[in-house]
Amino acid sequence: MDIRTKLVFYFVAVSIATMAGLGWWMYRVAEQDLQNASVEQLTSLARFKVDALEGILGAWHDRVTLVSSRTQLRESLNTFNRTGDEAARLRMSGILQDALGASTTLYQLWVYDPDGQLVVAVGPDTEAGAPEPDVLSNEVGPTNSGYGGVTFRADAPPVVSLYARMILRDEVIGYLYAVLDTEEVEDLSLNYEGLGLTGETMVVALDRNGDVRVLHQVRNAPVGIFGEAGERLDAVGLRPGLELAPESTGGLAARGEEKVYLGNVTDYRGARVRAVTRFVPATRWGVVVKVDEVEDRVPIDAFRATTIRLVLSLGAFAILGGLLLGFRFTQPILTLAAAAEKLGDGHLGTRTGIQQEDEVGLLARTFDEMAEDLEDKIQLLDEFRFFFDVSIDMLCIASTDGYFKRINEAFTRELGWSEEELLERPFLDMVHAEDVDATLKEVEKLAGGTPTIRFDNRFECADGSYKWLRWNSFPDPRTGRLYAIARAIDPPLAHSS
Repeated sequence: MDIRTKLVFYFVAVSIATMAGLGWWMYRVAEQDLQNASVEQLTSLARFKVDALEGILGAWHDRVTLVSSRTQLRESLNTFNRTGDEAARLRMSGILQDALGASTTLYQLWVYDPDGQLVVAVGPDTEAGAPEPDVLSNEVGPTNSGYGGVTFRADAPPVVSLYARMILRDEVIGYLYAVLDTEEVEDLSLNYEGLGLTGETMVVALDRNGDVRVLHQVRNAPVGIFGEAGERLDAVGLRPGLELAPESTGGLAARGEEKVYLGNVTDYRGARVRAVTRFVPATRWGVVVKVDEVEDRVPIDAFRATTIRLVLSLGAFAILGGLLLGFRFTQPILTLAAAAEKLGDGHLGTRTGIQQEDEVGLLARTFDEMAEDLEDKIQLLDEFRFFFDVSIDMLCIASTDGYFKRINEAFTRELGWSEEELLERPFLDMVHAEDVDATLKEVEKLAGGTPTIRFDNRFECADGSYKWLRWNSFPDPRTGRLYAIARAIDPPLAHSS
């Protein structure tokens, strides 16, 4: 992998890694912000729904208390309690009929004497008796009115029961039992403003069996319950009274849980939801404001997709930028590398030709200067090598270890040995036995740094004869090398015969 590819690769890798890290960080921050905004919105809606629900309950209590406090109604009940006068019962019936006619919420009104005996009842279906609450009821407390419970009906919305004391001159003379429509609760729960496509508000309560029931229709109603033969038994979700699993958000709310759930619970469909639950102590109702996690994550998923596209787009620009920068900054380096390769192949005239005024330019100029100096030195070396090889004198480079390191052709010409034979044998092996001691002393002097001038000894030739050689040697203390010139001479007079 050349430097250009490496530079482009590293530049692109660092750029993409940086952008991916930044994108991930932005995604996490945005996810947390959007989640916090969703929780805040659900919490605000839950608070609003609870306030509205408590307002409805308060209005119901006021309406029932107002009816129970009518003077003529109380006087007539008091008269009936004392005398059993039928005219008093008829007057009470008329007053209650007027109250029903003046209210769209009151469904039935029942008046009982202090002993709990029915005195008069007005409204539809009163002949069937007062409705029995399905949802747990509270007994009348020390206040003048109390919550009775919720009754589910087969083909109509559920009704709510309220009790109110009837007091005359500080004496309890009876009770008013009011049955009210729950259309206001239905309208409140079916208002999906701010809840998107899947969100809803649910008002739930525990019935007498401890099961969790919804007090109104649900937004995403199940298709129904079917029998073994496939017949539809009950379109349970199309009417109030849907039973919820205890572990659902509605089940938790009905048991008094007031929490924020972020996708770790399911609703009646089994869908994971984000929900806020609240509890209304006065009626023991739970309130759930929820939205599907899938829908709630749509903005952050869209943001993630946008971030990924942005990272990929920037990655493409990073690759293009890396290529351009790679060509821009690595071209001189590649030129320099190519010049170095050519110089290594022996093209001594190679120069980079780079004229940049930066570090690469300085490196290129230094390279060109070194190449020029190398060319001069090699030319000089060639000249010395030529001079060394063609000299008629015997030239050699030896070492104090007793071996020749380099010889010229004059050695092989004078002595008859091949170059390999001369380089492989210790040169003392070719010195005449009578001259070995004197030669060793000269080598020791050379090892000590003293040049040898006009030292003569006998050297064996390849044919077994000996030649007298006169040596001039110069040591190099730095390397231990010996640079010597030898010339064949005539035997001294003492050895001539």
